[in-house]
Amino acid sequence: MRRYRLKLITLPWELEVPTLGLASLAAVTPDAFDVAIVDLLRERLWLDEDVDLVGITASTPRIKAAYALADLYRARGVKVVIGGHHVTALPDEGLEHADAVVCGEGETSWMRLCDDFLSNPSRVHGIYRDPPPDLATLPWPRVDLMHIERYGSFYYPIIASRGCPEGCSFCFAKKMTFGYRTYPISHVIEQVRRRPSSINAGYFVDDNLPADEDYSRELFRALEREGLRFGMQARWEFARDPERLQQAKRAGCMLISSGYESINQETLNHVAKHATVESYRETIANIFQVGMLPSGNWMFGFDWDTPDTFERTLEFLDTTDLMHCSFTTEIPFPGTKAHARYTREGRMLTTNYDDFVGKDHVVVKPMNMTAEELQAGIRRLALAFYSPARSTRRVRRSIANPALQSFGHRMFKAPAFLGLNYYQLWQWHYRMSPSLQWLYQRVLTVNKYRYFSDLMRRSNYWSRSFEPARLGGPLIGDSPFHSQQGVKRGRRGALLPSREAPSPRA
Repeated sequence: MRRYRLKLITLPWELEVPTLGLASLAAVTPDAFDVAIVDLLRERLWLDEDVDLVGITASTPRIKAAYALADLYRARGVKVVIGGHHVTALPDEGLEHADAVVCGEGETSWMRLCDDFLSNPSRVHGIYRDPPPDLATLPWPRVDLMHIERYGSFYYPIIASRGCPEGCSFCFAKKMTFGYRTYPISHVIEQVRRRPSSINAGYFVDDNLPADEDYSRELFRALEREGLRFGMQARWEFARDPERLQQAKRAGCMLISSGYESINQETLNHVAKHATVESYRETIANIFQVGMLPSGNWMFGFDWDTPDTFERTLEFLDTTDLMHCSFTTEIPFPGTKAHARYTREGRMLTTNYDDFVGKDHVVVKPMNMTAEELQAGIRRLALAFYSPARSTRRVRRSIANPALQSFGHRMFKAPAFLGLNYYQLWQWHYRMSPSLQWLYQRVLTVNKYRYFSDLMRRSNYWSRSFEPARLGGPLIGDSPFHSQQGVKRGRRGALLPSREAPSPRA
């Protein structure tokens, strides 16, 4: 039987934490295919290789490059499929550059598409929009096909859930995923145990890992026995419960990243954050005091923001223990409620997808300031927060916190926190200083050329299996979440375990 060659290509926005989208598709790809996963910021793409099928994913800021790559492959007679957030919102646009578009969660559609290809490649065309998969039946993501060592030893990707039960107006999660659903805990623990021995820590790529209290409690109990340090994303409400924070810490959590978005109460009310500035102050303190690093994401340019919002935000940050922050303008991605409203109101300043990168790029006309004031304000805030003086102050607070035991003895914590804070200082200076932004974009394009092994191999196809860090033991307990999938019903609803699931395919 002939073997076909498949390339799954991702065009990341920046040098960010790896995602598991393509690894999940590779896991359900029929054995008739030889599969390569290519991250274009970390690996050379060998265009002269024979390939039968190409799958491409990219978010809005990189979609034009994805379309250009798709056009190139199609001109050579290769079947091309595009998926991801952007083409899920605009599938007809995607079809102008690809033979087929996969919308939403891709596994079910991808299996059908591969069957179509194997029966007759000409059958691969149009929009594939199938019911989402039962997470309890999926195999483990093919992380072994990724150059995982190129992402750093603290960013090994793990996934336990999909979607988010919340409904923020600027978020695309509701369009991309079918509600909030969880993997069986046995599936998650096996991902942890399959990690390479060189991996020091992991990162849960879930939108909102502890969204369901019952499930997250069981998951944290299981993780306690694995010895994995990890970071995760969680809504601010999670940190209101000191008991849940303690359990997350015992499980190995070192960092909690939350989308706080704004200190403007009108903004919080209108984007469904259900929060106040004082509740933020309380939950940030809870995270830091229990011995984990709080990280916050902030957005600007909402209709209720004014020029003094930046100074008030900096004053707030100076009185909290937030160790890391990201700052960006509102990005109304196609398919979101925000994009529909701004388009209807005629306030979109550009339709150039390359500008939808956030940070200090303004794509929507603000209501209570000019676009120039918004851009200057966010630059000023980011550079002030990541000034040497404030970065050093955060290092001192971290060293003085005895609860941060997982970061080692006091003498080891100092260089660790110094390195972390000054690395962030450099990152945000090249993100917000125009001259360094130019340099950074050039560095991104040549980053992949530093891997000489690619040049020696001259192929994107390679095979490597790694031994698990440790085998571990079986899960202990009789919780239904160990072998069953959970489904969240509504924003405040309870988790309802579903049917027994077969073991994932190898």
